[in-house]
Amino acid sequence: MRTRKTPLAVILGCAAFLPLGADAQDWTRREYPLAPPNASGNFVAPYFDGFYQNPDGTYTMSFGFLNRNDEDLIEIPLGANNFIEPAEYDGVQPTTFPVVRYTGFGGPRERGVFGVVVPADFEGDVWWTVRTNGYETKVPGRLESPGPLIKGAYELSTGTMAAGSMRPAIQFREDGPRVFGVEGIWYPDTLTTTVGEPVEVRFWTFDRGERELGWVNMTLWKYQGPVGAEISFESLTEAPAGAPPVRGAARRHGPGPVALRESVLIPTDGPDANQGRFTATFDTPGQYVIRIRIDNFRAPDSSPGNQCCWSNGYVVVSVNPQ
Repeated sequence: MRTRKTPLAVILGCAAFLPLGADAQDWTRREYPLAPPNASGNFVAPYFDGFYQNPDGTYTMSFGFLNRNDEDLIEIPLGANNFIEPAEYDGVQPTTFPVVRYTGFGGPRERGVFGVVVPADFEGDVWWTVRTNGYETKVPGRLESPGPLIKGAYELSTGTMAAGSMRPAIQFREDGPRVFGVEGIWYPDTLTTTVGEPVEVRFWTFDRGERELGWVNMTLWKYQGPVGAEISFESLTEAPAGAPPVRGAARRHGPGPVALRESVLIPTDGPDANQGRFTATFDTPGQYVIRIRIDNFRAPDSSPGNQCCWSNGYVVVSVNPQ
């Protein structure tokens, strides 16, 4: 398996911006992805992070996004304003695009939100198109970069990081499949609840680093769902013994409400070893997808800004009226 790392310049350039005509364009939004953001009224930019080859010869294309606002959450339902081509890959992308801010190289981008798996002999591009209030942005996922040089420029490393970190694994059944990677694993059943009634989710997760095994964290996201609807998350995970001190508002140990992007530490020993548990409560009926991101960002060689070390889990929930 090839393990070439993606050059920084390629990662920064993996978004295509195709503005509409001048009469439909609001130039205060700035058509360049890395221009300073506005407080509100800006657009969502889809990003292609790169690809990696799977053991069976297929390829996973990794996609993320950039919400170019300082404050506004943007939601764009699946359909004419949020779609993937070819159509066989459509439907796995998010419809909810929160504002994120990471330290270091992470910045305002959310990387590796989902993966599209294409066959070993795939040719062509996988296009993700997003329209925000009429402003269109789109990006191609591809296995070969254009031009005569560096055909594999978009290829991501699947090896260990400098200190041995790798993507952690996640599974939804104690004896079920254990998966790692941005394409992730989907909960085997659709969960059902009613508005205001919490539904509980349990999963198992494991560090895979080629080093002394370390801490694993979960963050919880509204991934798909009705526009304007909110999900209230509450962790049921016990605080690990000997856990490092909490620094900053984006981390927590033990049970309690979980804010957007708040990192919850998973215990590595004891009766709840390697188990994550939380409830989700919904204020609006409809069909939802929850994204569980599992990471080891507390390791010195792992962060949201590089193309390692997290994996995704997805849970479909059908919410009925009261």
